[in-house]
Amino acid sequence: MDKLNADQSEVVVTRDLPILVLAGPGTGKTETIVQRISSLIQEGEDPDCILAITFTNKAAHEMKSRVLNLTGKKPSWIKTIHGACAQILRSHIHKLGYTNAFQIASAEFTIKTLKSVIREKGLSEVSWDASKIARQIAGIKASGDPNPAFEQIEDSTLAEIFVAYQDKMKAQGCIDFDDLVFLTLKLCVDDTTTLSEIRDQWRHLIIDEFQDCDLSQYALISLIGREKGMVAVGDDDQSIYSFRSSTPEVLRMFVADFSPKIITLKTSYRLPRAIQEAASALIQNNQTRFEKALLCAKDTRGQLAISGFGSEAEEADFVASQIQNHLTQGIAPEEIGVLARRHAELALAETALKRLKIPTRKTGERSFFEFREVRDMIAYITVIALPENSAAFERILKIEKGITNRVVELLEDIAERNDVSLYHAAEISVENHYVTEEMQEKLKQLFERFESLRTEVSDYCISDLMRATAKSFDYLQHLQSISRGKTRLEKRIQHLKDLARMADRFELESEPGLVNFINEMAIAAIQGGLQKEQKEIRLVTLHGAKGLEFRIVFLMGASQGNIPHLKGNIEEERRLFYVGITRAKERLTITHARYVGNEVRQRSLFIDEMGRPSTQREEVIQVG
Repeated sequence: MDKLNADQSEVVVTRDLPILVLAGPGTGKTETIVQRISSLIQEGEDPDCILAITFTNKAAHEMKSRVLNLTGKKPSWIKTIHGACAQILRSHIHKLGYTNAFQIASAEFTIKTLKSVIREKGLSEVSWDASKIARQIAGIKASGDPNPAFEQIEDSTLAEIFVAYQDKMKAQGCIDFDDLVFLTLKLCVDDTTTLSEIRDQWRHLIIDEFQDCDLSQYALISLIGREKGMVAVGDDDQSIYSFRSSTPEVLRMFVADFSPKIITLKTSYRLPRAIQEAASALIQNNQTRFEKALLCAKDTRGQLAISGFGSEAEEADFVASQIQNHLTQGIAPEEIGVLARRHAELALAETALKRLKIPTRKTGERSFFEFREVRDMIAYITVIALPENSAAFERILKIEKGITNRVVELLEDIAERNDVSLYHAAEISVENHYVTEEMQEKLKQLFERFESLRTEVSDYCISDLMRATAKSFDYLQHLQSISRGKTRLEKRIQHLKDLARMADRFELESEPGLVNFINEMAIAAIQGGLQKEQKEIRLVTLHGAKGLEFRIVFLMGASQGNIPHLKGNIEEERRLFYVGITRAKERLTITHARYVGNEVRQRSLFIDEMGRPSTQREEVIQVG
């Protein structure tokens, strides 16, 4: 507490009334939230009665770790909003006609199901693009009112697809990522008894990154947080996810609905003075925002440079050469970030850096959860914990030797005709001799191995359960048979070790429980997982940069039509630029090119709105 400033301390000690905390970039909001949670625990509050909502797995893990270090207690309800909803639904989703063993479907499975619905309705897959419909359905579910959602759809065919899709997912024992909030809100709206049960689990509610809420998330949080000392922490100046249906209006809605005490965290501990002045000058051009004066805690002024080039290739080469200079001077590669509005600029920077043999890591690279062995092991432990989970069991059937696709199709048909899970369909096929004696024996052995592992769940930590599972199913032998060479096999085994370490960390920081871990892994797989820290230059889109910080930042492609984008809302585009420039702790270089493709572009108007701090250095590179 003695490390907090007056504004932060006020957030920590204020009790029994709603609070809106306006927290600018680098103002220590995470530390403030951690100290508030720790203070409540030290006052005697049960950690399980504190619900703290974040919007990224990384933030949730960081908060859990800090609270554990400060209090020695495991705060089991520090979660992403989707993680919290997943755990709520495990206890209550049966009231909506779903199985409690529901699977959180991947994006690929969602698209596959939508395509199936479109075909069954005799519609053209060209005219009715599944990816586009998936986005429309996500928007419907984020609209804030779960009951008449499909009735509000103007296109009657789209409404029919929506209903058929939901029914088909339910029949398969699946929900999609957006259903986590959508169905939890529906439970709370439809059933006041269930709402009371859910609400009574916690006495305190803290929401981080409040500006990232969509209307459904806000409605759910409002229902759960009513009559509690709710704390909403956010910054409307960093609201940049309208494409996910997020809106900064939720902050004003919170003020109107809860009449909170408003506390502003004004002091930035990240930004040097030159960058802080430029950021403040820029964002003040937005009209619909909470007024807040960002102050600078650092004595240093930092460096802010703007460089113009004739072509995008020369812009990328300049950035690469500057990074090479910084590395030569001893700057660690992970302390340098290259940001851009589009992937195209990042690709140019990546190419230029590779020519100089400088390692990079780009946003959107293959997720850890896309590796076959990781998905296989999660499927195994899912069937152990939730045998009714058909998607996981189907994956296991396809791994097992001797179980053909024809057998899997037969079991799927039995499951559909009897309205049961795939696992139960397999049991029916054995009991009624629907498959050959040889196949009956294989399925019996499969059941026995799973049942044996289920009896030992309480005796194992999750990582040991994974090892026992790999041994029971001879999984390493399977990996050896599908791997091309020793190096590939070693990489696969390393991925399994990484997954085991994630399980150990989960059990250390969170409430133990195999189902809770499965929930977290499913959500992390959809959101991109937890990136490992690596000694590489980070190449990140501006939308992916929020929550990150670097000693040195290069912001590329700062030209009209790109940032602000031609089709973008000018205030959100300005907020996006603001997020980008406030990632820099020491030095910020903004670059732009005169020729983008075959078009002549002016530099971004946002550059001029930043003003001209005394340490700003302008470089216009002339092209011969």
